[in-house]
Amino acid sequence: MKTVTVLKKYPFFLLLLCLLLAALPAVAADVPVAVISLVWGVVTVKHANEDYKPARWLEPIFVGDQVKTAGPGSKLLITFFNDNHQEVLASDSEASADIAGLSSLSGPAIRKDSARNPFGAGGVSSPFVYTHRLIKADFPETNLGMDGEKGILQARVRPVFPPSLFWQKLPEGTAYDLHVYDYTGTPMWNKTLKTHTYVLTQEQANMMPKGVTYTWEVKAGDQQVVARYPFNLLTLPQHKWAAEQRQIFEDKKASGKLERSDWTDFLLVCAQLNYVDEALDLLYKMADMDPQNPNVYRALTRVYLTKNCPAHAQDCHNKELQLGGLDPVYP
Repeated sequence: MKTVTVLKKYPFFLLLLCLLLAALPAVAADVPVAVISLVWGVVTVKHANEDYKPARWLEPIFVGDQVKTAGPGSKLLITFFNDNHQEVLASDSEASADIAGLSSLSGPAIRKDSARNPFGAGGVSSPFVYTHRLIKADFPETNLGMDGEKGILQARVRPVFPPSLFWQKLPEGTAYDLHVYDYTGTPMWNKTLKTHTYVLTQEQANMMPKGVTYTWEVKAGDQQVVARYPFNLLTLPQHKWAAEQRQIFEDKKASGKLERSDWTDFLLVCAQLNYVDEALDLLYKMADMDPQNPNVYRALTRVYLTKNCPAHAQDCHNKELQLGGLDPVYP
């Protein structure tokens, strides 16, 4: 009653409150805000309307989730998408998750590392391998099936400047029609080619605004050689950051020091910068490393959808559910 009186007496207070609430980041309850990068010992996680269960590598974390460590040597490493910062929950601790980090419920203080994304929350996209919310329209009936999509999956965008594109090689003499669309989906230009590769010219790349998403596709007559999917033309700082992160990953790999958290880190970089093909290649290897982990197939499902290969996406989604993953498909 007192609150109502205050709001009537001071209407500007109500306006200020509304503005403050509107300024808060809106996150759907079913969209992850973080991912489990590494697990040591006995660690459990509790999602909404579920009981505690063992936590696994690559498990998505949602607002309101609770995590718990039990026993000596148990620890949990979580990476948050808003700025790629990491947090470590020590032994015998419990915490709840929000969009920006963990809040301690019991146990030692949570270790919070500094942000590792130099661009801030607005400088890169949300990582599509986690944040895409599945809907029925993602899985249309097509005539291609798994076999027909194998050729489409050969397409690659090499992460260089200007971008280099290549795709499935068809019989000699085939004419390929390459189409590139701007970030609004409007056709920009097309080329008819006799080769199965194309490097954008310096002039083409310079005319395209940087830091935004484009899409491309290739047809050969009625055959879809590359199903339309996105790539980013990065700004120089973004390109430099991506190159640095790739070098860190490759250096650790060469020295035999890669941990699962390093795979997670580089996957996030690729997903945030729309390096779709690198994300796909990483996930192939991660599936080999941990074939019974439903979270790998959760991420793979979304990469296949981004590549416009719904049959492969459906197959991965089925595997995820068979392995105990919870990943609803909405109307």
